[in-house]
Amino acid sequence: MKFWENIYEKGEKEMEKKNNFFVGNEDWIAEEIDTNNRKKYFDKIRLFLKKYLLLDNVNFLFGTGSSLHLGAESIQGIPEKILRDIEESEYKDLFEKLKKTYEEKILKDMREKIVSGKDYFIWENKINNLTTKLEDKIKSEITKNKIKIEKEKISLKKILEEDSLSLEEEEKKEILKLGVEVKLEDFLNYLYAIKYLMERSEGLIQNFDNFSLKYKDLENLIQVIKKSLFEMCDIDKIKLDNNRFFKDNKNDEIKKIMEVEGKYTYHKSFLTSLLQRPLNLRRANIFTLNYDLAFEYACDELAIQYINGFVGFNERNFRPEVYNYDFFYPGDTTEGRVKRIERVIKYYKLHGSLNWVYKKENPNNPYGLYEIPIELVRNKLKEEKEKKENNLGDIMIYPTSSKKEYTLNFPYSELFRKFADRLQQPESVLFVVGYSFYDEHINDIIYQALANPSFTLIIVDYYGTKNGGEILRLSKLKDPRVIISQGTYLGDFKVFSKELLPIMEQEDTRRKVMVSLEALFSDEDNEGEK
Repeated sequence: MKFWENIYEKGEKEMEKKNNFFVGNEDWIAEEIDTNNRKKYFDKIRLFLKKYLLLDNVNFLFGTGSSLHLGAESIQGIPEKILRDIEESEYKDLFEKLKKTYEEKILKDMREKIVSGKDYFIWENKINNLTTKLEDKIKSEITKNKIKIEKEKISLKKILEEDSLSLEEEEKKEILKLGVEVKLEDFLNYLYAIKYLMERSEGLIQNFDNFSLKYKDLENLIQVIKKSLFEMCDIDKIKLDNNRFFKDNKNDEIKKIMEVEGKYTYHKSFLTSLLQRPLNLRRANIFTLNYDLAFEYACDELAIQYINGFVGFNERNFRPEVYNYDFFYPGDTTEGRVKRIERVIKYYKLHGSLNWVYKKENPNNPYGLYEIPIELVRNKLKEEKEKKENNLGDIMIYPTSSKKEYTLNFPYSELFRKFADRLQQPESVLFVVGYSFYDEHINDIIYQALANPSFTLIIVDYYGTKNGGEILRLSKLKDPRVIISQGTYLGDFKVFSKELLPIMEQEDTRRKVMVSLEALFSDEDNEGEK
């Protein structure tokens, strides 16, 4: 048994979540997966996935779940690091005031939604945030089965409309507040909307919700958030000992694997399997919603060429037509034929990247978008920190993806057009890994692809249908073209890349070469130390 196959053997009896592999309406997993039956199930799933990897149009979409083991954090809420950085800045009070006005906006929207007859669900444990008296009152009605809990969630609408509770207006407001979640993407959308209005009001907007708001202060608050977000996503600078994924010692085996095989071993395993597809097939397409450079680092270590929409040497600028290019060996002098280079992927960063910067458009670069070495970006941030400046407006990481209008802006419109086009190709498959279907504009493109009869959607997600939402909605379609792999084994990117992705029975000789070179240079280093 290989070293990495021991990852999940510990604590199997304590596992709370069952693994599932749904193919339409059928769940292939009849029992909890353990060391005795894992090979049986994994072999069956691997064989099943192999036929999809051999299709001509293979696409992958990656979300935060594929980078959590590298120290990445979800930005569904406002991460602790960003809150700490705001706390240490001079814009703490402004942040609190704007956050309060944003929460009031959410409350108003929730009231209108419930009054119109629509439902609003919260996690059951949120009831613990109420005052003791109100908490006891609601739990009493739950005990009497007047208010039901389904899949650990409870309806705010049913609580508010339960006559036996006899709620006062203040109590109703307290209950409504349980549904208020300030998500980073949505909150930044809110800040950008205010900034947009202030830019075009020519100084007319000065008082905002009963407090004075200066354009420069708002702009600087946004830059503080963006700078903190950059540092949070710069995963290559996160050492294993400081990685939040390993803080509780539950993932020591994974840490050992990454120490031995390298930080990006799981990304490299995925790429290695992907590149073993036959050369007569089209290039695989990798789409990611992450800002980090995990795939870039993995490609560098494996000497993989990736086509990412940029071209140039001194100045790498964005040219979407580059995605139509490919790499070939020179033609043979006798046969006159060229051969396609095997180690190439097409790579699309739908929400931007840590090493993208914006400059003014010019005839040579109509998009004004450039790709620069990450070290230059780090140095830029360091210099600005020392000068106490916050001029980060040119770094292209804007987590404002929850609005459809975002996709209409260049260069994102080009990237999303490519995404939609690839999914509409005949016999296409999309593997969705570590993405929880929270972005409406991404979901729209995927749902439109389901209108294509030959399209297949394969979802790999830790919680999957357990979290309700869009993945559960897709499951309820009972469409055999929708496959959902979920749970502690089957929904984990690390297991997916190491154990579930099929090997095309081609030996990866480059890996052997790398092992030999590492040993060779290690021996030379040891000789030099003597």
